[in-house]
Amino acid sequence: MFWGNATFSKILSGAVILFILVFFQSLLSDLVSLWGVRLDLGIIILVYVALTRGPTYGIIFGFAIGLLLDVFTPATLGWGALVKCLIGFIMGSFKDSLYLESLYSKGAVIFLALLLNDLLYYLLVTGVTASTLSTLTGWSLPSAVYTSLVGILIFQIMNRMHWEKWSVEKSSG
Repeated sequence: MFWGNATFSKILSGAVILFILVFFQSLLSDLVSLWGVRLDLGIIILVYVALTRGPTYGIIFGFAIGLLLDVFTPATLGWGALVKCLIGFIMGSFKDSLYLESLYSKGAVIFLALLLNDLLYYLLVTGVTASTLSTLTGWSLPSAVYTSLVGILIFQIMNRMHWEKWSVEKSSG
């Protein structure tokens, strides 16, 4: 039975998440920006996938997210995919060794992942210039703080949904 296949289910859910991400980035990201600081939903999703599924899924999902988001900036096509692959691998590699029970630690991981993402991307695309440091401190730090706070909220909602699902299954079984 094709629809009951677990692999197909994972691919379909991944494709839906990627579609939602591209829809958000193309149409809704300007609506949720605060004082010019944009939310990086791709990093939140990538960190979640890498920390829950491991480095292999992190690389695959990072490549897909990076390539789909690179379509919006064709001059640097591929650099975002490479950087997001690295971020997915790094975050996935720490899956078993990080203590991530606290929402604050998850927020810190999102914060560091976004800073690393921006740093690697700027170094690969523009190299080390005088404006690299000012760009990172003026744009990446506020974006990392905003994305981390929203990521904590999203992780909290997902934890509650998972807990409620588990408690309903536990009480009914």
